[in-house]
Amino acid sequence: MGGPLQGVRVFDMTHAAVGPWGTMILAAMGANVVKIETPGGDPIRQMKPRYQDLSTVYMHCNLGKKGIYLDLKSLQGKEAARTLLRDADVFAENMKLGTVDRLGLSYEEVSTINPRIVYGNYQGYGSSGPLKSRGSVDQTANAFSGAVSVTGRRDGEGEFRATALHDLNAGSYVVISTLLGLLYRERTGRGIAIESPQLGASVAVQASRIAEFLATGENVPPMGSACTTTVPHRAFLCQDMRWLAVGVVTNQQWRGLCRAIGDTDLLEDTRFAINQGRVTHREDLEDRLHRTFSTKPARWWTIQLRKHKVPVSPIYDYETIPHLPQVRANRYLVDVTYPRVGTLAFGNIPFQYSKTSVAVRPGPWPGQDTERVMEEGWGEDAAVPPKGYFGPKGSMEKGVLDGVTVVDMTQGLCGPFASLLLADAGARVIKVEPLEGDYTRQWEPTTVDGLSAVFVHLNRNKEGIRLDIRKRRDRQSLQKLLEDADVFLEEDGQARMKRLGLSYQDLERMNPGLIHCTVSAFGTKGPLRNQPASELVLQAMSDTWAWCDYLNSLGVQEEEPVRLGPDMASMGSSLYVVHGILGALYHKWRTDEGQHITVNMLGTLLHQRGDIWTSMVDPDEWAGFRCEAFTSRPEYGYKTADRRVILGAVKNQDQLRGLLQALGMEAYLGHPLFERTPGDIMGIMGSGDFALQAKPVWEEAFAKWKAEELVTLLDSFSSISGVVNTYQQLFSNPQMNALAMVKQADHPEFSRIRFLGPPWRLRGIPTFMPEPYRELVVPHANENELVAKEGI
Repeated sequence: MGGPLQGVRVFDMTHAAVGPWGTMILAAMGANVVKIETPGGDPIRQMKPRYQDLSTVYMHCNLGKKGIYLDLKSLQGKEAARTLLRDADVFAENMKLGTVDRLGLSYEEVSTINPRIVYGNYQGYGSSGPLKSRGSVDQTANAFSGAVSVTGRRDGEGEFRATALHDLNAGSYVVISTLLGLLYRERTGRGIAIESPQLGASVAVQASRIAEFLATGENVPPMGSACTTTVPHRAFLCQDMRWLAVGVVTNQQWRGLCRAIGDTDLLEDTRFAINQGRVTHREDLEDRLHRTFSTKPARWWTIQLRKHKVPVSPIYDYETIPHLPQVRANRYLVDVTYPRVGTLAFGNIPFQYSKTSVAVRPGPWPGQDTERVMEEGWGEDAAVPPKGYFGPKGSMEKGVLDGVTVVDMTQGLCGPFASLLLADAGARVIKVEPLEGDYTRQWEPTTVDGLSAVFVHLNRNKEGIRLDIRKRRDRQSLQKLLEDADVFLEEDGQARMKRLGLSYQDLERMNPGLIHCTVSAFGTKGPLRNQPASELVLQAMSDTWAWCDYLNSLGVQEEEPVRLGPDMASMGSSLYVVHGILGALYHKWRTDEGQHITVNMLGTLLHQRGDIWTSMVDPDEWAGFRCEAFTSRPEYGYKTADRRVILGAVKNQDQLRGLLQALGMEAYLGHPLFERTPGDIMGIMGSGDFALQAKPVWEEAFAKWKAEELVTLLDSFSSISGVVNTYQQLFSNPQMNALAMVKQADHPEFSRIRFLGPPWRLRGIPTFMPEPYRELVVPHANENELVAKEGI
């Protein structure tokens, strides 16, 4: 059983992490990916930590690929590249703007060689705007996009996170845009140029938090382990001095919590009956719960809360996570034998298909396939020959997915954001809500019209109905929708859906081409398979956030843990849902075959943490921020005259000496500390002993500079640095205007709200236009009752 992309050939000129991570996922889906490295090699190969002298990050980002060396500045290398490109399906690159043009590999030149090429540019800041020529890495994207500003201790400064989630989520958008390009080619027979910059991806994946800012105009503050939208949704210190993550996101879960802790007075207190009241009276409620949780150990409360279906988790670390029954049952971590290295643990792909495969396979030792590829080209592809074209006909006025119908029966963040991305690509999305409505309708803050900002932003461009699928008539209404649908998205799980006659097998008999996607919190197997989750609980369970026994990623030990401010567990999982659905659509349009997809959110975070697991198996030395950040103090960036910056290293000693002179630091020329390799004293996270020693010296010089001016100077010395923005500063920056991701709806109900769109741009295809969520009037089981009226 091959993958849905079997036979797709990817000419991979990406480097570092963003592009390689995306093409690695394409390889796992069956694509034939050839990684092109110059003789000097991908710089990420030297990143610490290393195993057998090869970077663990390099290994993880290049699983499943072939690796070749190609000197694209030589005539021989250019001819070899053109030979491969004649038969390629995808060209992917994320070099600085203009680099591929100078190599003779612009879209215009490559599309002349191969008119069917899907050509992807994945630069840091995009192809237009004042910063278009500036380089970007994870931490500069983290800083510039505002993500740092919403992470940190209460009333504290924004704090940096060591894990490269902005690289990886930008890589997920590489996958999405590439799949959209392949679907466009299926519809038209022509290739297309694509752009999806890292900055845009880093902003887009924060849509749920940015929704708050766009609705209120106020910066979202760091909240420690808590959040602004729901209460109680934070960590509580228990009797055994262990912190417990409790994440209530629905009123039903609130009632379950009250029963679990045996506090009936709380149930009867009208101040706390609904989420808006709990947010308003946050301090009183959290103080009371702190006193309660301090009376019993964390294990006791975990048992009680799970009995009542309340999202809860202790804070786990690397020593614990690989051995958890839930992790082992769902194979979230897999052992892979890497060439010349041996067997290591890697994060597994968190989505699977019923009729095609997704698999993690060994990657290349750098350049190992050069001779074979030069002789044989792409080799033999065991592709399933397409049986024809079975996709939608007609124009693509709304996007590549114009003509595709998606029925979305999910609530909260993950599923609705996934279906929003499909809507932004042109699909018609019909949202099926329970009678009481999606629970995010009650989240804070509200928009100027008194509606939940998160609900309004994640459910625009959709139609909606309310159904009680426990009742036969409403199930029949849902089945009627699904008869002609292309995609069904649900989170109830196959066990419950089978009892209702709505399992994949039931629906396949009615609609053989249906793509049925089940989203779960913890996977389909294991003791937690039926437990609910929330953003905080998923972060705690995957070691994505706070300090643990001896690992320290955020915050300070003996204080309240710090969560990752953006909803990366939920929103990052949405991207994998879209990967699965678009891959299944590509397979369906070629074979007329639907299938079942399973995606789980804990698996997403553990996959994105995969390079951490690999790094800790047996590194050559305990070095690099993937190791060191766990035992270092919190990192906030470098102070300047007005705000903080993130500092990247210059390339060599000559540039370092020139920078010292430009900064007025001549006194340090010849100083032993500043004679070291620039990377030792200008680490992107300031980690390592030498970087920590140098930091106060740098900050003394930076105090005379404003942040924007300093970063411009650093950029002239090839230092990839960046300013730390709040959301207000981000959206007032001209570079965000150049990305054109924010639009105001031309609709009276939305006239005062700005909306955030996707980061991708497909040349010649319309970009998103925000429209209000429209509820349809449908008959309920009681013929005299209407489920909904025309809504927001």
